[in-house]
Amino acid sequence: MPAGDSNAERLELVRAALAAAGADGVSGPELARALGCSRAAVHRHVDALRRQGLTVGADGRGYRLAGAQDLVVPALIVPDLEPPLAGPILWRPSTGSTNDDLVALAREGASEGTVVGADHQRAGRGRRGRSWEAAPGEALLVSVLLRPPVAPVDAGPLTIAVAVALADALQALGVGSVAVAWPNDVLVGGRKVAGILLELAADQERVGWVVAGVGVNVRSAPRLTDARWPPASLADSGAPPARAELLAGFLRALSRRYRGWLAAGPGELLRAFAPLDALAGRRVELGLGGETVAGDAAGVDELGRLRLVTREGERSFASGEVARVLA
Repeated sequence: MPAGDSNAERLELVRAALAAAGADGVSGPELARALGCSRAAVHRHVDALRRQGLTVGADGRGYRLAGAQDLVVPALIVPDLEPPLAGPILWRPSTGSTNDDLVALAREGASEGTVVGADHQRAGRGRRGRSWEAAPGEALLVSVLLRPPVAPVDAGPLTIAVAVALADALQALGVGSVAVAWPNDVLVGGRKVAGILLELAADQERVGWVVAGVGVNVRSAPRLTDARWPPASLADSGAPPARAELLAGFLRALSRRYRGWLAAGPGELLRAFAPLDALAGRRVELGLGGETVAGDAAGVDELGRLRLVTREGERSFASGEVARVLA
């Protein structure tokens, strides 16, 4: 394990060593050698992790994580990722919003594949300014930076790509009955376990960057009174996956779906989305600000728009909110 050049890097290395050691723990001298610092400095780093919310026990044999703590350690994830979404991953104990953090980095020129995640968000949000709530350490809260070389009009399928990639990752971990409700909800057994929020900057000809934010209820779900889909968590249907495992699987799946879309267009994405489509064949009401349109959902088109068969014929919608599912 190479020594870090900064305090933040050393904290990351200690966190990684504790996570990798598990119940066996790791000795103070071993950490000191790996970090190139004194045992007193190791103790200070461990105390700093405790202040961040980690429960670290210590005895004569060394340091170890107490209990079953669901850590996300970037140093253990990045080596298994695939380009172009291969990190870096910046993980924070708490932040206002991972999307806001990554938007700021995108404006500063951060590279495609940069990821910002957090154990807790103080001001997380979903579409249309709704708050996204999650108890500390209970959800996967992460944002990914994309820089697709496409015109803004062609960027519509990106939300589909993110949703399908998350479904890929969940299914690979054994989660069943996964579906996607256009445009940004991922369901398990008809209940919402995840939401997606995309934000982008573009001129008339090219997209500058896209920040794809994802929140997954892993161990618990918030109580909501106005939800379109009843909230749920992955723990509701059995032992939930580790957040790190879910994050790694999601990033690998998104990298593949994103590469495929850039190379060959949206055809494969749409074929993958079709069996996941929670709205297909159902009659829905779509809210469009001051207008509500009712129709039978008929999938999405090549621009990622919802197709509705209405009394006046088929129409496609790039935005809007499914207010009700009527049948």
